[in-house]
Amino acid sequence: MKKIVFVLVITMFLDCKTEQQLPKNFDYGSIENAVYSNDYFKMRVPFDDSWFAKSQEDMEDTAKAGRALIKSDSYKDVLEASKINNAYLFTLNQYGPDELIAYNPSLSIVAENTAMYPEVTRGRAYLEEVQNVLNQMTINYEFDMVDEEFMMGKHRFYAMDIYVDYLGLDIKQRYYTTISKGFSLSIILSYTTGEQLAKLESMLHSIVFSEGISKKKS
Repeated sequence: MKKIVFVLVITMFLDCKTEQQLPKNFDYGSIENAVYSNDYFKMRVPFDDSWFAKSQEDMEDTAKAGRALIKSDSYKDVLEASKINNAYLFTLNQYGPDELIAYNPSLSIVAENTAMYPEVTRGRAYLEEVQNVLNQMTINYEFDMVDEEFMMGKHRFYAMDIYVDYLGLDIKQRYYTTISKGFSLSIILSYTTGEQLAKLESMLHSIVFSEGISKKKS
C-alpha cells in the first residue's frame, strides 16, 4: 500500500502587514510521561504513548511542505514573512515515519499571534481566515462551520470541518480554535475513518486547562 503524505498549511492565516514577535515568556511546551504540557497556555495534553510525537524540527518541515501547496505567490510571500508569529506546539501521529500506511491520523496544536488584530476576538473569525487561505491552495476543499461551541476549561472553542479528496483518499479535518492571551490556539484533528476520529476525540476530551477540565457546552 502506498504511503500518502498529506499536509494542510498550519501557519499564518492573517494578512500580516506589521511584523510581530512571540512574547519572551512564550512556552513551546514539553513532553514527559506521555503528557504534553504548556505553561503559557496552562494546558496539559495526555496522549496514547503508542502514538508518535513529532519534534519541533519535524513540525517545521511539515509546515514548509504545506506552504509549497499555496498557488498564490503573494500569499506565499506573506506566509514566509510571518513565520515569527507562529508556534507549532505539538503534533501527534498514530504511526511512525517509517511505517507504510495509506494515511497517518494526527492531532496538532498550533498558536498564532493575533495581538495586532483586535477584530479577531473569537475563534470563529479566525477560522474564516483559515478558510480564505486554504482556498488559495492547489487542492480543492469543502468547508462546514460547526454551529455548536465547545468549552475547554474557561475557553470557548469554535469548530470547522474540512473535507478533501486527495489522491483517492477522502480526508477530513476538524479545527477547534479559541483566542487566548493575544493568540489563536487551534487543535486540529486529521483522519479518514470514524474509528480514527473516535480515538482522536478521546485524546481531545482529555485535554485539561488549569482553569478547569474540558467539556462540551450544553
